[in-house]
Amino acid sequence: MFSLGGGARGPGSAHRHVWGLPAAAVLVAVLTTCEPSRRGGSIVIGVRADANALLPVLQTGGLDAEIGDLLYRGLNSARWENGALRYVIDELSLSERWEFGPDSTTLTYTLRPDAVWSDGRPIAAEDVVFTYELVRRPEIGSPFIDFWENLDSVAAEDPRRVTFHFRRRYPGMLFHTGIGIIPAHVFAPASGDRASLTGHRALRSPGGGNLVVSGPFQVAEWRRGDRLVLVPNPRAFTPGPRVDRVIFRVLPDEATRLLELQNGALDAVHPAPLVRAKELSADPRLRIETVPGRYFDYIAWHAKGFPPFGDPEIRRALSLAIDRKAILAGLGIERYATPAAGPYPPIFRDLADPDVTPDPYLPDSARAILAGKGWRDADGDGVLDRGGRPFRFTLLLDAANDRRSTAAQILQAQYRAVGIDVRIRGIEFNTLLDLIFEGRDYEAALLGWQVALQPDYVAEFFGDPKNPYNVTGYSSAAVDSLIGLARAAATETEGAPYWREAARTIARDRPYAFLWFFDEVVALSERVRGARIDTYGVFQNLHEWTLVR
Repeated sequence: MFSLGGGARGPGSAHRHVWGLPAAAVLVAVLTTCEPSRRGGSIVIGVRADANALLPVLQTGGLDAEIGDLLYRGLNSARWENGALRYVIDELSLSERWEFGPDSTTLTYTLRPDAVWSDGRPIAAEDVVFTYELVRRPEIGSPFIDFWENLDSVAAEDPRRVTFHFRRRYPGMLFHTGIGIIPAHVFAPASGDRASLTGHRALRSPGGGNLVVSGPFQVAEWRRGDRLVLVPNPRAFTPGPRVDRVIFRVLPDEATRLLELQNGALDAVHPAPLVRAKELSADPRLRIETVPGRYFDYIAWHAKGFPPFGDPEIRRALSLAIDRKAILAGLGIERYATPAAGPYPPIFRDLADPDVTPDPYLPDSARAILAGKGWRDADGDGVLDRGGRPFRFTLLLDAANDRRSTAAQILQAQYRAVGIDVRIRGIEFNTLLDLIFEGRDYEAALLGWQVALQPDYVAEFFGDPKNPYNVTGYSSAAVDSLIGLARAAATETEGAPYWREAARTIARDRPYAFLWFFDEVVALSERVRGARIDTYGVFQNLHEWTLVR
């Protein structure tokens, strides 16, 4: 799952990564037991894919964001409460306070005096300036580059005070100043472009403390494709983790992950397959928690890979050919998923427009649209063609995601019924990310987003075509104008109508086939205590997790 955010704090997690249940339904794992928890031990978590980039400015996947929040701190922290983000200064914040200027176009943070990097160097205002200047550079390809649309400059007032200067007051100022800060003294010499950063020795070999961090954990070992081992950061300036290590084991096969959880070799599985949730909840040794409403699955139509996708009417036909309810029923996940109509899930109560409804299943209408565009089965092989070219494309997906693999097979049959030939190609998750984000080398892809908890995430997905998260290269002058008006609004209430209209326009243009919103399911051993899992994310307080004796 991509994050353009998902997990613990700041944009790293609040930002990722398909964005429901009402706020009252958010589950927080607070358990009472007569058995005492103990400090120490190892928590082993099964994940379906490895992390990709252990640096906040480069993160692309949801797991990157969640792990990034464990390694790097931002200036502020956040909570998801009553359907909105609430910003705080807490034990995971680099700063001890913030202060807005008289006209609210400047925001000054004062760093904690005890904030140090894991190599003992003080964390300074210059590190904040370096991080944000790095994000600003197009050659780095940071997903946070859009933050600079309203930012004018970032300046160090002194070693402990840093000021953000904005072009105007707007609701996202605290959100946009929450990126995980990285150490300038480590990465400045290798900040020429994205390749030089990703090739830095600290990222190639981060184990044994080589990767300089500020969070509660540091990297002990990273065997790519196998495991990532985190241990307490001895120089963390707040109480450290309550376990000796956290081991993320990469187990692409869902059945293997669940078997190891049931056998006691794993303490948690993230995510657990929705189709197995009922079975897992019946096991007295396990419990199920959910991250409600932050996710959606979609098909990305890449017109540069397959030119017919450039026609919005063709995209409408492709959407009308999908029976979403039948697919959800076939997957057996109706309890956790609902058909999607656009980019905002129901958790955004002020932005999810009830008048924008999912496309109905109208295969005859889909055929009529395609025929009107000149697509006919001229050679009688059951596949539409035009000018000698068949309507045939390859659909990429994560080979290890059984839900999407099954959905793709149903989609394949539904498309075949209207004369479209879909070839399914499952590939390894991080290889898929490279094709989608880096090379843009694909025709269509069945993907999912874990959405940011700020309305302007639609700008990343559907705004500037150069943003790495705009994977289709979609561009709309109307949407760009609405995004600009929304971001210029002084309050969330003033900006909401523009975000709603932008979402309506995107839904009408269909750069994606919006499929369904869904909850993510996490399976935990009953040995795990103290986990807080809700809409904000899974590992937001991993440093507080303990194991029963």
